[in-house]
Amino acid sequence: MKKIILLLTIAAITSTFFACNSKKTKEQSASSEQTELPPSLQKASTELKLIRLSDKEQKELSVETMVVSNNFIDYTVSAPGVVFPAPNHGSIISTPINGQINKVNKFEGQWVRKGEVLFEIQSLEFGTLVSEYLQAFAEERYQTNRLSRIKQLVEETITSTSELERATAEYDRASASVRASYSKLKAVGVSDAEIKAFTEAENIDPLLKISSPIDGVIEKNFVELGQSVNALENLSRVLDTRDVLVRAYLSPDDARLINVGDSVDILKREKAENLLSGTITSVNPGLDESSRSVIANILVPTKDGWPKPGENVRLSISTSSQREIIAIPVKALTYDGNDPVVFVKKSVGVFEKRFIGVSEIRDQSVFVNSGLDKGEEVAVSNVFSLKALSRFDIIAEE
Repeated sequence: MKKIILLLTIAAITSTFFACNSKKTKEQSASSEQTELPPSLQKASTELKLIRLSDKEQKELSVETMVVSNNFIDYTVSAPGVVFPAPNHGSIISTPINGQINKVNKFEGQWVRKGEVLFEIQSLEFGTLVSEYLQAFAEERYQTNRLSRIKQLVEETITSTSELERATAEYDRASASVRASYSKLKAVGVSDAEIKAFTEAENIDPLLKISSPIDGVIEKNFVELGQSVNALENLSRVLDTRDVLVRAYLSPDDARLINVGDSVDILKREKAENLLSGTITSVNPGLDESSRSVIANILVPTKDGWPKPGENVRLSISTSSQREIIAIPVKALTYDGNDPVVFVKKSVGVFEKRFIGVSEIRDQSVFVNSGLDKGEEVAVSNVFSLKALSRFDIIAEE
């Protein structure tokens, strides 16, 4: 009895398993039938299709065509821009030593010349440097005279050669000390004329003079009269705004079209008139991390004080392709699904539906990299009507 029950159970399980597999196979088959394209559409997507217009259709549609040619293409790229100080046309003035602001000679908005004194800093540290130099200078002068006397005595065989050697060594040490003290004064910005004046003056006022390294306008003073300052602290900023750097922020696609030497029109954001012209001087090789843009640099002289650093401007860049390419009007292009299509004229009233490769689409032009040859004619009007007729022919074939 137990064996009979066991055999019946196994038979039931086996029957259920085959029934499920059969149902799953039917479902997969149905799903496959639903996702496959009809044979006519599959044929249309892989084979060339000719559209033959009747005399009536030719008259009604009057399809216009253009001859395909490959040329250097000129186009314009628009981009936002920001104005910055030009390289070597801006300078931060800082103090090289600790001290106290004793005098402020120039204030914000005033024009200064290169070498003009902006600040005077009273500093014990500076006084020590001057003192070291004067001591070293006096020692060198003494050792110079001593060495000269000993050389004369050696020539007269009054003094030994060893005495001359000692005098020479002492002179070399004194000379090295002067050079070291001189280097320290030069490092804090003291001119040769000032160093020479130290050796001739009876009394020395330990005032370090801070001069402007460039011509320009005082944009901002960071300190006031009587303020104590530490070494390397910023005192002022000088800008020469006769030349500026304009940075154009380009999308990666537009940046591919830009080349050094391309002409640029610089405009105010609120006005369309061209105020300034220049050329692309350089293009940064990578993406700017903050804006995710490619930056093109334009160095230009200002005109009547415009533009100023920090100002936003609009840029119109005129460029051209680096090689001859095929370009067709946007109105000649249509799509079959996701594939770009044009209609090529084969003879009177006969057009071929042609799939093409598109490298780029601009405002009015489509750049073609495959599927068209120089000298062929493409339809540039009633393209949608030709597309509809091509679909109608496919259905009629069925």
